Order: sequence, then structure tokens, then C-alpha cells
Amino acid sequence: MGGLQDEQHRIARSPIVELRTQFQRCLDRFRAGALSEADFETALDLVDRRRKQSILYIQAPTTYPHDMVIGMSIYEKDKDFEDVDETGKFLYQTIDVALEDGWRIIKFPEVALVLDDQNTCGLGYEFVLERWT
Repeated sequence: MGGLQDEQHRIARSPIVELRTQFQRCLDRFRAGALSEADFETALDLVDRRRKQSILYIQAPTTYPHDMVIGMSIYEKDKDFEDVDETGKFLYQTIDVALEDGWRIIKFPEVALVLDDQNTCGLGYEFVLERWT
């Protein structure tokens, strides 16, 4: 696996998915009459596990959250992350793709600061997204 596939695999095993899987396992074992204290301890360990927040800044040409990406920066603890792939393209071509990859928008662009749609300062409109792992 490489690049986006590795990332998709990581998201597929996100903490919430692991917790749901464990609860389903507990329910199945309960129905089979085999539920044990260890099953609950495993679920509690999943809840108590420390999670890391990742932040993604995306610049787009408009305030529309499904527009093309014109700039981006990713910050993840203890990780050196490239914003572009091997071919020099952004890891996410649209904000939609980032959302599908487990990111969620936590801040929309400050449209009140834009006095003139034709003349914006900086690099487009900035969205801030987060993801917990």
C-alpha cells in the first residue's frame, strides 16, 4: 500500500470504528453466553486510549466547501507530513475528498473580512479541518 491507501486504511481503523467493533464483539459474545470481564476491559482500554489531533488548512478560490484546493498545510504530531504526492499534486484535490478521508471542517473562511469578492488578500479562502487518530 502507499500514500492515500495507507491513510485510508488508518482511517478505516479509527478509534470510533475500533470501539464499535469491540462493542459488537461484546454483544455477540453476550448472545452466545460467553461475555467476559476481559471483553469489557478491552472496550475500556479503547475509550481511555490517547488520541492525536491532526489539523489541515485548505485554501480554496471561493467560500464553497466543495471547491478545488489551491493551497494546503497538514500538521500532525510526531509526523513529518508532505502536502503533495510524488507527482507534486496536493494530497486532496478538493475539500470533498478530504471530508471523505475522515477530516471534518471546524472553521469556515472569514467572509466578513472580504470587502471585495474580486480582490482577496492572501491565498484564497481558508478552511480549517481536523481529524482525530
